[in-house]
Amino acid sequence: MRKIKVAIAEDQEIFRSGLGYLLSSFQGVDVVIRAENGKTLCDHPDIEEIQIAVLDYKMPIMGGIETSNALRERYPDLKIIILSMFDDENFVEQAIENGANAYLSKDDDLEELEMAFQAVLDNEYYFNDRISKLFIKSMMGKGKISPTFVSNSLSFTQTEIAILDLMSKEYTTQEIADELYRSTRTIDKHRSEMMKKTGTKNSIGLIMYGIKKGLIKP
Repeated sequence: MRKIKVAIAEDQEIFRSGLGYLLSSFQGVDVVIRAENGKTLCDHPDIEEIQIAVLDYKMPIMGGIETSNALRERYPDLKIIILSMFDDENFVEQAIENGANAYLSKDDDLEELEMAFQAVLDNEYYFNDRISKLFIKSMMGKGKISPTFVSNSLSFTQTEIAILDLMSKEYTTQEIADELYRSTRTIDKHRSEMMKKTGTKNSIGLIMYGIKKGLIKP
């Protein structure tokens, strides 16, 4: 069993202690650093051992965005999860642009945090439906994303294009399955195949590919 070394940066002591206790209950997780701000975390002697850093969005001295940016430059393989009280599209956008692998609300349940841990280790990113909608709304409105893709000329089936279109309209996996009379497993399989074709890492990148290539309209 792999041992995942984790760091926490959170300025509220009670929340920091509680989060450390909860994360330690995850299988294979070892909370190595508990810091009160980003600067303390970045200067910690054990920072090079960390695989996942959980950062509060707003902290004194050095907040989550600044910390994420600094850590990403020094440790490109480190996974970063931002926790925030703010579900605002600008906050989500800033977090992702500065290297966050996941963005969660402090109101989300423990199960979702555990899923985020597994996802960032296995698939690089984790964004639930709520956060994805906020990010897509912001990016589509500003036209700011220009991802790099594996190929510029790919073949998509009509079913794949239909799934892509519904994804861009903020449908959940269950809603897409209901709309196309398919199972959720089938929808997930198609989405996975499209990501392999395009070289994208997540649904956000896939939707932006579809817009860029004219498969769907923003």
